[in-house]
This record gives sequence, C-alpha cells and structure tokens, in this order.
Amino acid sequence: MSYQEIYQPLHTIIGADALEYMVEVVKKFGGKKGLVVTDEGLAKIGTLKHLTDIMDKTGLAYDTYAQVKPNPTAGMVRECHKKYVDAGCDYFVALGGGSAMDCTKGASIMATNGGDVKDYEGVNKSKVPGAPMIAINTTAGTGSEVTLFYIITDEERKVKMAMVDPNCLAYAAIDDPVIMAGMPPRLTAATGMDALTHAIEAYT
Repeated sequence: MSYQEIYQPLHTIIGADALEYMVEVVKKFGGKKGLVVTDEGLAKIGTLKHLTDIMDKTGLAYDTYAQVKPNPTAGMVRECHKKYVDAGCDYFVALGGGSAMDCTKGASIMATNGGDVKDYEGVNKSKVPGAPMIAINTTAGTGSEVTLFYIITDEERKVKMAMVDPNCLAYAAIDDPVIMAGMPPRLTAATGMDALTHAIEAYT
C-alpha cells in the first residue's frame, strides 16, 4: 500500500484583509505576547507598522526583531531567540518572505528544544514542536509559510544548512493580498518570476 503525507500549517487564512483575523488565531492557542520578526525594508516601507497597528488596535502585546537579512545566519537566529526570551514572549509572528520565515523557524525550534540552531541541521532533528508561529507572507515567491523546510547560513563554516522538520511548521499561515500589493514593483516582479520558475520546475 502506497501513501503520501502532506504537512501543512493547522490554519491557512487567505484573502483581502486576512491580517485582521490574526487576533482570532492568537486566541486559539492562548498567546500572551508575540515577537514580530521581519526586516528593515518592511519596517521602512510601513508594512511592519501596518501589522503593529492591527495588534495595537486588538490589544495584542508584542515586541519586534527587525534585523533579518537575506539568507539569515545562525547568528541572526540566536539574536532573534534571545530577543524572544528577554522580552518574555510566548509566540512568534514572521512577517516577510523566506528569510524572515526561516529565521523565525530556527528561533522557534530553539525556544522549545534548547541548544543551538546548528544542532538541527538535517532531517527531523528536533524533539518537540517549536513555539507557536504565525507566518504572514509578503511575497509570491517563497512558499515558506506553508513548508517544513528552513535554510540557515552557518557563517563559520560558510555553508547553508538545510533543516527539514515538521516541528517548524507555522501554526497559521496568512496570505493577505493587500499587504503584497504594497510591495515595491521590482520585488513583486522578482518574486513573481520566482513563483513561475518553481511551477515550471515542478511541471518538468
């Protein structure tokens, strides 16, 4: 008997202004304070403020880590995890594309499994699910909000570590086209081509 398993977030919310539903998602797992993980670019163009305004309006406590860079490093994951612990957070909110998602996944696994992010290189290396994570996608090209993969750069060995782990799956993925519509045209074009090449790759 042959079969396949599909790993997905528990909740996937899609549609205009889906971000407004985030408070209901947090209520489902009883989150008290979230760490919003994103990059400086999204902070500068106002996407981070768009999210935090909603969190303020709905009474969700949060702190932010906005230092994620492309191809996040093990050092960034450690900084993110430290901010999570120091701020007394109990869940994560990843806002962005693959880099923000991957950094958050690594910090989430560290939050519940301990150790260092390097300990989880490979397949199914963690013991228990990571801290709850809400993944808010801002581009068409990543798909990281619904996958069990994350890639972290080991700056010491100068290699990219691949982690494959169902314990890193987001509790909820939010795809709100209103956020994506506010991205810079160059980014929209590049991530659209990324999505197209993934589709072509799958087909061929």
